[in-house]
Amino acid sequence: MVRHFKKNRYIVAGIITMSIFLLGLMLGLVIEAKRIQYVEFHNRMEKLDYSSLQLQYAYIDYLRQEENCPAMSKALQDSIIQLEMTRIRLENYEREATIVNRNEFDLLKREYIIAQLNYVILAERTKKMCDLDMINVLYFYSTKRECPKCEDQAFVLTFLKNELRERLLIFALDSNYEKEPMIGMLKSQYEISEFPTLVVDGEPYPGFSSKDDLLGIICPIYKEKPEICNGYY
Repeated sequence: MVRHFKKNRYIVAGIITMSIFLLGLMLGLVIEAKRIQYVEFHNRMEKLDYSSLQLQYAYIDYLRQEENCPAMSKALQDSIIQLEMTRIRLENYEREATIVNRNEFDLLKREYIIAQLNYVILAERTKKMCDLDMINVLYFYSTKRECPKCEDQAFVLTFLKNELRERLLIFALDSNYEKEPMIGMLKSQYEISEFPTLVVDGEPYPGFSSKDDLLGIICPIYKEKPEICNGYY
């Protein structure tokens, strides 16, 4: 009787263990399915964002051809804000990306870089045609290992952007993403080999630039000096 009781106890313990294992497995599959749905949803959102950016770009280019400077300037600023929101969502999407959809993420990143470069060109054309008092900055960054000061540079640029708003346009470019040939072409054009590097109105400035350094560079360019430029020109 004792031996039979122990045998039954082992069977019950085995059944409980197997049930817990199967429950954990099923729960894991459900969670992974939800995760995939979440990533796929954001994937679709990013594609819609890029379609919207392309449409906005075409519309602004149409306004440029019509030489409607007030409408074009307003549309350009709104599109730049949308571009920045897309960048933030893309970074969040990268954190959620799995091995399965890594290739899809690379395509989205390339689309984002191309969208940025389109707006760099459009912003330059708008600035010249409408005589806008704004400055364009290309920010070439790299990995934390290769560029330990890149986070500090991004902080400085964010501070100045908040102060100068539509008068300062900043385009952040991943210098290591040479799957997009334009990155390599720009690095070659501006002879970029050090990170961070800022290209301010077509002039490269390699290495970290502090807030004072940058104000000393951009303030003399402005025709109408912003308040933050007091003492820097």
